[in-house]
Amino acid sequence: MSSPWRQQIGPNQWYTVSHPPSWLAETQDGTVSLQSPDHCGALTLSSFWAPAGDEPPPAERFIDLDQLFLKRRNVRRLKALSVGDDSAGFDGEARIGKDSPWWQRLFRRTAWRRFRIWCVRCGPVYVLALYLQSGDSDRELETVAGMILESIEFNERPAEPPQRFAERVLALARKKFPLLDCQPEADFQLRLGDSRINLFNFYRSYLNAPDQFESIVLPALTTVVQVQEWGSHQTQPELEMVRDRIMPMLYPIDVWKERFPQFAGIPWVGGLAVLFVVDERQAYWYVREDLRDKWELDDEGLHELALANLERYFEERPMEFTLAGSEDGPRLLVPSRPDAYNSARLLSSKFHTRLRDVLGPLFAVGVPSRDFLVAINLDSAEAVDQVRRKVEDDYAQMDHPLSDKLLLVTRDGVAEFLPTL
Repeated sequence: MSSPWRQQIGPNQWYTVSHPPSWLAETQDGTVSLQSPDHCGALTLSSFWAPAGDEPPPAERFIDLDQLFLKRRNVRRLKALSVGDDSAGFDGEARIGKDSPWWQRLFRRTAWRRFRIWCVRCGPVYVLALYLQSGDSDRELETVAGMILESIEFNERPAEPPQRFAERVLALARKKFPLLDCQPEADFQLRLGDSRINLFNFYRSYLNAPDQFESIVLPALTTVVQVQEWGSHQTQPELEMVRDRIMPMLYPIDVWKERFPQFAGIPWVGGLAVLFVVDERQAYWYVREDLRDKWELDDEGLHELALANLERYFEERPMEFTLAGSEDGPRLLVPSRPDAYNSARLLSSKFHTRLRDVLGPLFAVGVPSRDFLVAINLDSAEAVDQVRRKVEDDYAQMDHPLSDKLLLVTRDGVAEFLPTL
C-alpha cells in the first residue's frame, strides 16, 4: 500500500495542495515548489489576489506564453481543471535557457523541454502553476503533476494579502485616532504617533479569522495609544515596582538582532533567544537595555530573576497536559491550554525533570509558537518525524511563531535535535 499524500499549505493560507511523499516540497517567497524524486520534473505554484475591480479577470489572461517561452512548439490547450471557479491550461515544448551561437547549434541537438502551465481561480485567489521536465518526456510524471493540481483545496474565507491588510489597518487607525499622525512604514510596520507597530503577528491572527479584523487589530492600536500617555514612572519604573512581574520570553534570535536590538536578552539554542518582559496581566512589554542598566543588573542576573518568577507563575497556575501514546511505545505531551509563557517553561530544569518522569531520560520538544509546545520521547523515529513535520506546519500558521525545529532535552540541558540519518 502506498504512503498517503502529504498536504502543503499555500501562502496566506489561501489553499492547500497534496503531493506524493516522495516529492520534495518547499515554500519560499510566496511560491510552493514541488520536485519529483528523480529531479526530472518540477512543479511551481504561485498565487496572487485578483486586481481591483468588480469582476475577477478570466484565469487565461494570466498565462502569457510569449513572455514565458519565446520559442515553443506543439502547443495545445488542456481541459479545464475540476477545482476552482475558472481555469485554463496549455502544454507543449519550449526551449529553456539562453540561445547559443548558430555555429554551435550545427553540432548539437536543440534542447526542447516539455511544459504544462495552468491558471486556476477561486473567488479572488489565483494560482499559476508551471510544470517543467528536465529530460525526455515522461507521461507518468505529467499525470502526477496534474493530479497534484486537482488536489488543490481553496480556503472558503481567504484573508486579504499583507499589503491590503496593512492598508486596512492604516485606515482604521486614522479613523479611530484622527489626532495622531499615522503613516505606513517599511518592513510591514505602521507608525502611530510616536510608536512603530509591527503588523506581522496581527496578520497571522487575521489569517485564522479574517472576519474578525477589527477585533484583532483595534485592541492593539488602543494599547499603543494608551502606552504613549504613560509617564516616566511607568516607562522607567524602579526595579522594586516590577521585580515580581519580570518574566522570560523565547524569541527568534534573528528577529531580535535585526529589529529589536535595544531589548535586553541572551542567545539560547535552536535559533532562539531569551528576552525579558514585564507582565501587565492582559499584556506585557519588553525590558530595554537602558532600563536593565538603570536597575544595575546584567543579563545573567535578569535571567535568574525571570526564571524564579516563571517557576512561581506555574506553581500558581499548574500547566496541565494531554498525554497520548502507550507505556511501551511513543508518548507525546501537549499543554491543555495556551499560555503566553508555555514555551518559556522549557528554560526550567525543574520542568525537564517532570517531563522525564513521563517521557524518559531523552525526549524531543517543538516550540512552533510562544503559546504552545509539544514533547515526544524517542522510541519511534517515525513518530518523531511526524511531530517534526507538524511543528513545521504549526510554525507557518500560529501566532507569535518561534521555531520550525525540534529541540533535544537531556540531563545536560537543551540542544537542537539532529536526527540520525
